[in-house]
Amino acid sequence: MNLNTLDNLNLEGKVVFLRCDLNVPLDKKGKVSDTTKIKRHKITIDELINKKAKIIIISHLGRPNGKVNKDLSLNIISDEFAKIMNIREITVLPFCGTEVIKSVTQEKKKGTITFMENIRFYPEEENNDETLAKELAEIGDIYVNDAFSVSHRKHLSTYGLSKVLPSYAGRSLQLELTMLNKINTGINKPIMSIIGGSKISTKIQLLISLVKKVDYLVIGGAMANTFLLEKGFNIGASLVERDKTHIAKEVLMTAEKNNCEILLPKDVVVSKDLTDLDNIKNIDIKDIEDNEAIFDIGEKSIEEISNTIAICKTIFWNGPLGVYETPPFDNSTNTIGRTLALLTKGNIVTSVVGGGDTVSALNNADLTGGFSYVSIAGGALVEWLEGKSLPGLNFLVK
Repeated sequence: MNLNTLDNLNLEGKVVFLRCDLNVPLDKKGKVSDTTKIKRHKITIDELINKKAKIIIISHLGRPNGKVNKDLSLNIISDEFAKIMNIREITVLPFCGTEVIKSVTQEKKKGTITFMENIRFYPEEENNDETLAKELAEIGDIYVNDAFSVSHRKHLSTYGLSKVLPSYAGRSLQLELTMLNKINTGINKPIMSIIGGSKISTKIQLLISLVKKVDYLVIGGAMANTFLLEKGFNIGASLVERDKTHIAKEVLMTAEKNNCEILLPKDVVVSKDLTDLDNIKNIDIKDIEDNEAIFDIGEKSIEEISNTIAICKTIFWNGPLGVYETPPFDNSTNTIGRTLALLTKGNIVTSVVGGGDTVSALNNADLTGGFSYVSIAGGALVEWLEGKSLPGLNFLVK
């Protein structure tokens, strides 16, 4: 994909709308608990500051559904953002009309940063409102998309603005696509994909697509329970999509036709509930009782996956394999993560990890630095791998 980039652009004094993904996780006190997403934008922001642009950052935080919610204000993240960007001052505009944004922007100096308030406070955002897009376009000179992770959304801030302003890819988005294109086109076999998460329904096309491309497909998380149910196993009180077993069957049949070996759990870690840590058991999948729920994959399954990773050349991982937020049900994700990081550092495999939950899980174990590439994108990454066109990239292409 040949993108319009920031190369050789004269931006001095120009007003640049910069779409970032600052939808960072917050702890119970409302503080930023993981700064990965903020750090990804530093290279682009540094360049825009050095080129003396007036930067207006557009981002969302959470799901306010078109209503003002002080608990999701970008004021919450502004201090952490300023610290990472090593800048003294950021203006965070209140929720306001375009006339206020224009007035503030005119008064700002070159090389400064202004935050629009959470763009999803505006009901026009998710409706991709053309009127507001045109009003903002009268304020700005250039649009820069630096947020691959939201580029699958046909929203005002990803699609509408890009349609009405000269549009360019930020450095973070540019790097993301460069790495993903290398993985997708110059891929070394054998290939393994590890897919976790809770719902098969959100990853139907991804699974169908992957079994046609990869040699091994590992399925974990609650998603694996739907496959186990389809294969006739009792999964007790485990989280499962009982009405989606036909999808599991289709994936299994497609995999067989394409010589893709699917690795499902052979043993699992169960308990009566997440808080019952006294009755945790590692058991064979044939031995699950009706009042037990699966919260992680077991030791034999971890060993099988690790041994298979060792004979592969390329690994793509999307979705944790257990309930990583609650130890000890993070064991499989952590153990396989350490194995994959070790083999990556030894240049034995090329590893690409993607998705917010996956990154958070591996951050918890201090493992994200051990992979070839870590993508913070979730839904956008899945749709890109499915071969879909992403609306946020439409107007960035030369």
